Amino acid sequence: MKQNEPPKETSHPWEMSSQPWERIHIDFAGPESGWYYFIVVDSFTKWVEVIPTKTTTADWCIRQLRNLFCTFGIPTMLVSDNGSQFKSSVFESFLVSNGVCHRTSAPYHPATNGQAERFVQTIKKSLKCMQDERGDINLKLNRLLMQLRKVPNDNGDSSYTLMFGRNIRTRLDTMMRMEHKLDNDNCSSRFKPRRSFDVGSRVQAKNYTSDGKWNFGNVIAKEGVLHYKLKVDNGDFVLDVLGTSAALDTIMGSARDSSYGNSVGIHLDHLGDFTIRKTFGHSVPQSFH
Repeated sequence: MKQNEPPKETSHPWEMSSQPWERIHIDFAGPESGWYYFIVVDSFTKWVEVIPTKTTTADWCIRQLRNLFCTFGIPTMLVSDNGSQFKSSVFESFLVSNGVCHRTSAPYHPATNGQAERFVQTIKKSLKCMQDERGDINLKLNRLLMQLRKVPNDNGDSSYTLMFGRNIRTRLDTMMRMEHKLDNDNCSSRFKPRRSFDVGSRVQAKNYTSDGKWNFGNVIAKEGVLHYKLKVDNGDFVLDVLGTSAALDTIMGSARDSSYGNSVGIHLDHLGDFTIRKTFGHSVPQSFH
């Protein structure tokens, strides 16, 4: 009588790592289009390294791990499957000499090395989707790894943030900043600060509809944001100025000569530290002292 298989045990999760690069998981994916992919995953940050290769020997794996240890430091534990390269004496000797505890997954149960196994499937699917994209395998992997490392986890932290304490700048960030700068520039050009004139300020008013000469005087009243009454020096009349637009250095608008009853276009500019002197009966500004 044939006996039924016992129910599968639920997978036992690994203990949570307490810091980056404390426990790493390694595995090979492939072959895919003639390439194998050496995958290294940090259990704490989910930082992933993917190295394409045509060979899967123990010596090659040791060279890659040395490079990674130089960058991230030596981990406390390394988890792999039971591949022959990982069970070889030279590989075991390398780990022992560096003080790395080696743990292997249960035979015929790759899920016990779940950290690496999940990324194996992700890498395979992603590379298939990228087959028609331009660039060689290294360029495609660089694009893929940047996206994987930037994806936030359930707590909102990316692998970049957890590994290095900061996020990284991507091409998307560059494009968004350029767009934001353009928006700010457009906003600034539309909403430049208006120049304001206080009562008593020395100003000059230019008549654009007649002789185009400047009239100098003082602001005697501020009727609104761009609305001023001016007492002109070389005449008994008062200019009633109603500004219609403003720039950083000038105020453009229209003025009504209360003595003559006509409307003229005017340009106002604050004299500031300029001095006024009479030349042929006209007030003209001189340079700064």
